[in-house]
Amino acid sequence: MSDPLADQRSAAEVLAAVPPEVLLSLLREGLDREGRFRWRLFGASMWPTLPPGCEVEIVPLPAEGPKVGDVVVFLDRNTLIAHRLVRRDGALWIAQGDGRLGPDPPLREDQLVGRLAAAWQDGRPVWPRRAENIRATAWVARHHLLRPVRFVYRRLQGLRLKRR
Repeated sequence: MSDPLADQRSAAEVLAAVPPEVLLSLLREGLDREGRFRWRLFGASMWPTLPPGCEVEIVPLPAEGPKVGDVVVFLDRNTLIAHRLVRRDGALWIAQGDGRLGPDPPLREDQLVGRLAAAWQDGRPVWPRRAENIRATAWVARHHLLRPVRFVYRRLQGLRLKRR
């Protein structure tokens, strides 16, 4: 009997060879046609919200576009990443994993594949939980509260590098 995680890894290796713009187009086309698809998350960047190895259901973005607090899926090189939108900066979106201290590089809306609708671990639902909108607000607030800390940290790192 084959190991499904090994099959997933080999699929990921195949996808790594596909140019990102082609992969993004294929994912969007499949999402438009089917209305949803499932994907296994391997990283821990969304822990404790989403456990590593959980299966997520991805649906199209709403017609009015995403909103702050949504957990979206985007393509970074050839890797699908699920992170929370924590703010908008003009035409760019800033996303951050709930388990990360800092944000991702800014994203254009056309880089977003879809948004998460649900997640399962070992066949049982793990997300969204009760009061998910309150939890999402707390994660977004955390991002904003840590902004001054990240600013000071970067300045101190810059001073340290200048002294060398």
